[in-house]
Amino acid sequence: MSRADCTSYQLASALAANGSGPTTQILGGNYIMFANGTIGGGTLALQVLQPDGTTWGPLQSVAGTGSAIQTTTLPFGATQIYLPAGNVRVTLTGATAPNINAWLVGIG
Repeated sequence: MSRADCTSYQLASALAANGSGPTTQILGGNYIMFANGTIGGGTLALQVLQPDGTTWGPLQSVAGTGSAIQTTTLPFGATQIYLPAGNVRVTLTGATAPNINAWLVGIG
C-alpha cells in the first residue's frame, strides 16, 4: 500500500511560455495529475528530480501502458502516479501562446 497524501499541489498557474513550471516538493504517495487551459500545440510533461539532486527526468506510468506522463491535449488527467517524497515539476515544449494550469493531487 502506498503512502497517503491528501494534498493538492499547484504545478503551474497560467504557464504562458515553453520551459518549466516551479519546482514543487511533495510528500510522496499515489497521485492524479490534472491540467487545463490552452496548450498551443505543445507537449506538457511531468518530471521528477532524481536522487543526484540535479537531474530532472520524465516519468513513466506503471498503471497503464508504461508510456510517459505527458499530453498534447487539454484538459488532461492521469491516474495512479506513484511518487516518492521529493521534487516534481511540469515542462512545456513546442507551444505557441499557451496558458496552462496543472496540479498533482494526492489520493490520501
